[in-house]
Amino acid sequence: MKHKISPEHLLLLFGIKNQMVERDLITLEEAGIDIGHIETISKDEPVDTELFEYEIVKSAKKMANFYVIYYSLENSVRKLIKDVLMEKYGLDWWNKAVSPGVKTSVEDKKKKELETAMSIRSEDPLDYTNFGELLEIINHKWDDFDSILRSKKAVQDTLSPLNKIRNVVAHSCELSDDEIIRFELLIRDWLRIQS
Repeated sequence: MKHKISPEHLLLLFGIKNQMVERDLITLEEAGIDIGHIETISKDEPVDTELFEYEIVKSAKKMANFYVIYYSLENSVRKLIKDVLMEKYGLDWWNKAVSPGVKTSVEDKKKKELETAMSIRSEDPLDYTNFGELLEIINHKWDDFDSILRSKKAVQDTLSPLNKIRNVVAHSCELSDDEIIRFELLIRDWLRIQS
């Protein structure tokens, strides 16, 4: 049975592509090519960034663009998983299609979150999965994804390195120029392997 990519997922992919273009436009202006783009972006900062060292803020602003792209990517993968598995297994897809290891990990995270004063992040267990677990869900039910993703190896070869880059982005470190190129290529690969 061939799965169709939902309009919502196509919209998310469109958004990721636009965010990549946005980052490229900002990079051009930061390199000294004035195209008037930065002035069109209005950003209200919740905290006065002048409280921090200039170089740290400069690095943070550079990395913020990658965080937005990565956030969009990770959540579009979640949406793809949910759309495909819900279509096949119905509303109880989480219990029917997700491996016991991922379910246990999610339950542990939810219990730890309940022990804090933080807001509960979500009712959706998929929101508690990390990138590696998303890959595990796809691999566990590969037959449900093989009509919309090029190959299991292509998914592995794309998402595994993206998970490594995610760790750099998520832990407030700056990507090297080589890793920026790798990140952009991997995002393009992910978009390409979806049929």
